Amino acid sequence: MILDNTQLAAIAFAASRPFTVIVGGAGYGKTTIIEHIAKASTNVFLCAFAGKASARLTEATGIEASTIHRLLQYNGISFRLETLAGRTVIVDESSMISSDLLAEIIVRNPKRLILVGDEAQLPPVGKGQPFHDIIKYRPDCVMRLEKCYRNKEAVFKAAMKIRAGEMPLERDKSEGETWTRKHTGNAEQTQKFILNMIRSGNIDFNSDVILTPRNGDTIKDAATVSGLNHVIKELVNPSSEPFAINDRVINTKNFADENVWNGTTGSIHAIDHSGDIWVKLDTPIEDESRSAAGGKYYKDKVKFDKTMRKHLQLAYALTVHKSQGSQYRRVVFVCLDRDFMLLSRSLIYTAVTRTQEGCAVLGQRGAFHRGIEKVQSKSTVIQELAK
Repeated sequence: MILDNTQLAAIAFAASRPFTVIVGGAGYGKTTIIEHIAKASTNVFLCAFAGKASARLTEATGIEASTIHRLLQYNGISFRLETLAGRTVIVDESSMISSDLLAEIIVRNPKRLILVGDEAQLPPVGKGQPFHDIIKYRPDCVMRLEKCYRNKEAVFKAAMKIRAGEMPLERDKSEGETWTRKHTGNAEQTQKFILNMIRSGNIDFNSDVILTPRNGDTIKDAATVSGLNHVIKELVNPSSEPFAINDRVINTKNFADENVWNGTTGSIHAIDHSGDIWVKLDTPIEDESRSAAGGKYYKDKVKFDKTMRKHLQLAYALTVHKSQGSQYRRVVFVCLDRDFMLLSRSLIYTAVTRTQEGCAVLGQRGAFHRGIEKVQSKSTVIQELAK
């Protein structure tokens, strides 16, 4: 691939400084930049907050990447890695990193730290929003990519409109992508519409996902994560137990000893007589017991015992926050007036950019319009210090 001038400038800029932030929207070649910097560097570590993001980074660059927690040798209590001295650390999807996690990298004194990401995505769930604040208050550290390589693709064009606070088309189709936004009514009506999509075979949960802003308190809360997961399981994989073979699930707690992290997704492969659940992971992880003997070995199945299985949840539907760092073939995004307090431009943009091939925005037209107009703000210590 021939690099454009801004990409070449970003690579040169990062190579000459101890700290760099590289910013670009979806389709601007951020992963290409990471690959070129990494291959031109020695003693380089590639990492990302989410396991799926690190796996995509490995696949795209051909260079081993890990989660930040894995890189820093998190044991469930503390980070055991003593130093990053002499290392170049490149962090992808940096908009997801909280202040305390970024601090854990910085205090280990890497030779060079490069943060790569898209500031239009959601800020981190945890403390602060260092990626966003650094861009605002330290522009001397920032390089922006300016050339888009997907500007003819349907979902990308919609995403860029949303990013700019403008209204995308109702329908669009390109060679590789499809985009639809459809008024399907209130929560109950939208949930029925989604169930009909599933019955018609338009959603494959091995590669597709439904995203919604709200978790929901009970299974009766329509078009929430709780409500959708309940009715979808009843439709596609009914059982008398909370989990059954082939159910889509997500893990919600870090299990450092098992190399399984909060946000890990997969499908139930088996349930043994003691109630332990074997999950086939969407992204294989290193098999440390075998790797210790030499070489690197990976496994795609993990046993969740009675303690671990308490932190498994159904994952036919997810919140947008839980989907960050992941990519799906198709995304169905629920956008309702009821969820106005949760909707924002960054949340909608993040949901839409999780897809690789197609996105359908369902719900109430007015909620989508108002969500795009709403720009969320987050108060941080960096902002106070900057005053």
